[in-house]
Amino acid sequence: MTPRIGEDFVGFQPPAGGDSALGVVDFSIFPHLDHPECPDNTMAAAERWAAQIAGPAYAIDEQTAIKVADGAVEVISEGHWKAF
Repeated sequence: MTPRIGEDFVGFQPPAGGDSALGVVDFSIFPHLDHPECPDNTMAAAERWAAQIAGPAYAIDEQTAIKVADGAVEVISEGHWKAF
């Protein structure tokens, strides 16, 4: 859905290489922030990841969703998240 996912999240290397994705929305997402089963997904890691992403990005945990309606982005959360 995002324009880029960042090299950290590339699980399958497309023939052309890179980390580009569908680009349905104009921001990237660092998922599973501070999740116990994803010990590398810390806020410090998210900040390093965001520095490599050209464009807006969000780090979100399991209690956070991002709603996009008519081009307006809304973060819905009872958890922990950060916009970059």
